[in-house]
Amino acid sequence: MQGLLNWQAIRELKFAPMTRDGAGGSAVNWDEIAQMYNGMAELEKRSAQILADALPITSEDSVLDVGCGPGRLSVPMARQAKSLTALDAFGEMLKFCKQNAENADVENIKFLQKSWLDSDALDAIGKHDIVVASRSVGLGDIKKLNDAAKKYVCITSFLEDYPSLREIWMDLLAGIDERASKRPPFINENPRMFGYNVTFNMLYDLGANVNVRIFDTVYEKSFTGKDEAYEFLKFVGEIPKEKEKIFRKNVDKWLVKDKSGVKFYRTTKSYAMWYDVSEVKFE
Repeated sequence: MQGLLNWQAIRELKFAPMTRDGAGGSAVNWDEIAQMYNGMAELEKRSAQILADALPITSEDSVLDVGCGPGRLSVPMARQAKSLTALDAFGEMLKFCKQNAENADVENIKFLQKSWLDSDALDAIGKHDIVVASRSVGLGDIKKLNDAAKKYVCITSFLEDYPSLREIWMDLLAGIDERASKRPPFINENPRMFGYNVTFNMLYDLGANVNVRIFDTVYEKSFTGKDEAYEFLKFVGEIPKEKEKIFRKNVDKWLVKDKSGVKFYRTTKSYAMWYDVSEVKFE
């Protein structure tokens, strides 16, 4: 049922950049920053487990993780599921995902290198009980996620008025990488006006009883001392010798005392929403 506002049209405008971000002709070569994403996933491991535990996944379910990256959610979700397909267009992301699954002794993951944006993606991937898109290209087209799911669609990302992974990453490279001073062109000046409420309202108008949870997302890791923290966090990018002091000063902003020495500790917030696909009727 169409509401007073066409939330679907608003959402399509909001997520337009994501629908052009596939492996072919991508604006970003995700292979080049896969190591950074893998490092961030290590810092976020505890929060990722909490989020995965909250999703409606059972031991009878097949799960599709659209744009899985290094397996931040794939690994903890696979522990709960019968099987999981980790889908990503980029080989380096899948390499880290495989490595992280092996390290966690998780064996029920199928790794599939395929762009979600390909016209034959749904035929190649097949239907799954639960389809998940977390901070990925899958967020751009809810109908496509819906078409791939038998039971539930789950979407998660950062709350619009809290730091994203990119902002946390760039804060560590402030004064080092010129990208740290540039904002992506699609950042909204009034984030709460067009945040997750757009997706919620669209789904509500389509008949879904949407479940919404807000999570504290914590990037954290303990170290014996500052030098160990500095070395570990260099996964964020190349740090020239002449800018080492700048990098250390950036890191120091987020170091706190810990029983083992020091801890990197940075918080933000994320949302997760999921709905029963049988309730939704796309025109």
